[in-house]
Amino acid sequence: MNTSCEFNIDTASVELRFSDGTEIGIYTPGVDDEICPTIPMQTEIDWLIYNEPLIYARLVLSGELEQYARDMAGTHGMTD
Repeated sequence: MNTSCEFNIDTASVELRFSDGTEIGIYTPGVDDEICPTIPMQTEIDWLIYNEPLIYARLVLSGELEQYARDMAGTHGMTD
């Protein structure tokens, strides 16, 4: 199944569209509220949202975003 994915800055959501017409929107501030990231974690999360929204969506839907952000914190800019 083909998937398109992009960040919609107007709604602050990562939007997935599947070839069968199904759509999923992930409200990114709501995800942030759930995991309460540190600044370096938030930097990594923001990088994913803007540069790799499909990977971001997969991590959110699998419940692995927080661990990924912890492991990758500092990779794209800030460090603790």
